Amino acid sequence: MRNGGAYALAALAVCAVLVPFGCSSAGSASSNATDGGVDATTSGVVDAGGTNDARPPSEGDDASEASVGCGAFAGDPVFTCSGDGNARGKCLDASLDEQACANGCLRLDAGVDSICMGDAADWSCTGNESTSPAQDGNYYVSEFGCWVDVDGGTHTDPDDNCIPSCFDQAKAAGLCDPNGTGADCEEKLDWYTADGTRFGCLQRLRVTNPANGKSLIAIALDFGPACSGEDTLQHAVLDSSGAIDDYLFGGARGGSDKALVHVVEVDDSTPLGPVEDGGT
Repeated sequence: MRNGGAYALAALAVCAVLVPFGCSSAGSASSNATDGGVDATTSGVVDAGGTNDARPPSEGDDASEASVGCGAFAGDPVFTCSGDGNARGKCLDASLDEQACANGCLRLDAGVDSICMGDAADWSCTGNESTSPAQDGNYYVSEFGCWVDVDGGTHTDPDDNCIPSCFDQAKAAGLCDPNGTGADCEEKLDWYTADGTRFGCLQRLRVTNPANGKSLIAIALDFGPACSGEDTLQHAVLDSSGAIDDYLFGGARGGSDKALVHVVEVDDSTPLGPVEDGGT
């Protein structure tokens, strides 16, 4: 979460020149001594809200007769991502058109056909932070925030204020203690990312290390990373908790390490944490 309004333009300019991988929530240059990558703390960004066009598991008795046989895609006249993000489907005149997406399904705006991710690395970042997912689903991972290691040790990123931008939404959803701190919330959830302006607050993501096949489910809890860092790397970045980096890569990673992960949006009911079989 941001400390008091929008970034000062001068501070942003200094950060972009001196420290391309991000700034502290107060606007000072990041040392990157801890996370070595893109810091998620930026200010003055309104929640993008995101688009969650995955259908509920079933429309049940409320499904119209014209949608009978379309299952989870009942009532979808345009291609919509499946709940696990592995396919897309639509239902027209009681006929189901479902297609598997080998690289995952990319959710687009309501009323627009969602697409199967391809190999084209279409990506852009303008302003403070990106509001658009990478077209191929590929990101460089970077560590940030407050987390608890598997051995019980608690760590805090000195360049993050540990007050996630989606804190209010997390409390309202019952995911975090309404009387707790931002750090308490992050430490409780453990498996969280930034990129809330890309995917929307509390969007659940399947994050996979393609090099070893390890996958986990995380939740978008904060905003960032800064476009200045992504522009330097010329690649989309997923700021992630220490638990995510540890599980997928065996230790901390920064954007400059170019540690690649593949990200697919999944239903909000998907449990957080490692996915042992590589799927949902």
